[in-house]
Amino acid sequence: MRIQQFVRHAFTAALLLLTASTLRAQLFLEEIVVFAVDTIPKQSVSLQLGKNYDIICSDTYSFWDNIDNDSVGLVDAAYYREIPPGEFGFPGLATSATNGFLLDGAPIATRISPSGMSPTYTYRVPYIGQGRPAEVFIEDHPPFSVDRHSDNSGAIRVRIFNVSPEIAIDSGAIDFGEVDLGEWRDTVVVFENVGYGPLVLSDFQLGGTDAADFVLTAADRYSLAPGERDSVTVRFAPESVFPKTAFLMFNSNDSDSPVITIPLRGIGVTTLEAGCMNTLTVPSQVYSRIPVTLFTNREGSLATAYAFDLLYDETLLIPDRVETAGTLSESFDVDMTVVQPGLIRIAAANGQPLTGTGTLLFIRVFAVWDDPSVSPLDVEDLVFNAGNPRARIIDGAVEVDSLCNQYLKNVHAIGLPRLGANSPNPFNPTTTFPWTLPSPQQVRISVHDGMGREVAVLVDGPMSAGSHSTVFHAASLPSGSYFLRMRTAGGTLHRRMLLLR
Repeated sequence: MRIQQFVRHAFTAALLLLTASTLRAQLFLEEIVVFAVDTIPKQSVSLQLGKNYDIICSDTYSFWDNIDNDSVGLVDAAYYREIPPGEFGFPGLATSATNGFLLDGAPIATRISPSGMSPTYTYRVPYIGQGRPAEVFIEDHPPFSVDRHSDNSGAIRVRIFNVSPEIAIDSGAIDFGEVDLGEWRDTVVVFENVGYGPLVLSDFQLGGTDAADFVLTAADRYSLAPGERDSVTVRFAPESVFPKTAFLMFNSNDSDSPVITIPLRGIGVTTLEAGCMNTLTVPSQVYSRIPVTLFTNREGSLATAYAFDLLYDETLLIPDRVETAGTLSESFDVDMTVVQPGLIRIAAANGQPLTGTGTLLFIRVFAVWDDPSVSPLDVEDLVFNAGNPRARIIDGAVEVDSLCNQYLKNVHAIGLPRLGANSPNPFNPTTTFPWTLPSPQQVRISVHDGMGREVAVLVDGPMSAGSHSTVFHAASLPSGSYFLRMRTAGGTLHRRMLLLR
């Protein structure tokens, strides 16, 4: 009981002495300049709205001096999170709204790091406002203060100046679009320092599932003064078809964006050629195999499925089935459907992509000789995968040989007119096609659009026997599919052409 009374009397006496000392004390306010984020030379500019700034302080900054030549500093306030023994107040008592150092009216302890002894302490100051330098106040509240002064009162103003860098980038995400295999497309990523301190960018790298399809050209490190800009280059060079995704990532000393990630995407595309040859001859009254050929392929095309329609003369050919042994589709599951006489549909799929070029598959048919004996082999709606790779169609023809030609070698059948494939195809705006006549006869060659309407007549009249060549000018026509139609005494032949603007 006596010990408790002694402590209570001693504490009361200390409070009276503190109050009396406060009335006699002289207070010298001192403005302390600290810097947001960094400690480079002072720049009296406004802070930016929405950013969080750190006050970085080291050493002991004297806020004021009293008559005893004593002082207190930010380091003291940082270290004394709890009132230390020997100071006014109860040892071990944490600072509060009425006890010890406050920052903007709230206990300072929760805003200081690290927690132990350190030569440098960081005060986290959430700044709200714009248009002037920020100001915060550190207050010293009696009676339970860590202050060593006899005055034990005061408010210390701290002015904070913005020296923070701020990065601005012209690209939030980059879409390269479609790029053909073997080609590339470059994009320049521009970044600018719109802040007030030096901006440092480093550790540029590409990442993500398809990072190998992109190429980065960048320095190891960039240092930009306020207002300066620089750039890096990203290239999309797809190694295979299908959509590709990756990201560009780098570090910055902008406290709001320490790690910056820019998504990258693009689509690798290519074009494959497939169809039928126009120099085929099959014997009549027997089963024969008509090859469908993959004329061009490319590493990285990854074609694991294809489908097409084949138009033919139902009076000459009777389809039986598809054969894939020894072809590029040997491991594929292939279905053939006779949609109607003169039209079959092929659909094929496999887990592994087509490799190389050559015979895609054989269509087994029974041939019947008729006059004229040449059947078109027109491929339509050719699709690889779901349209990537893209498809270029090559149409062909097959001639059914008569029994006379097959068994009576001294009998020669009269030749038939031929209509060759146009080149180039696709074309813009002109293309050339060859044609031949076995004998002088009346010829009409016309061009029709996809609706069957006649849009041009190229030849109309008697023509001599032999080889001919005709040019089709399509400068006034829109893009799309067009058909050549050649009418002779021997029948009608046709070819499909594609005009691409």
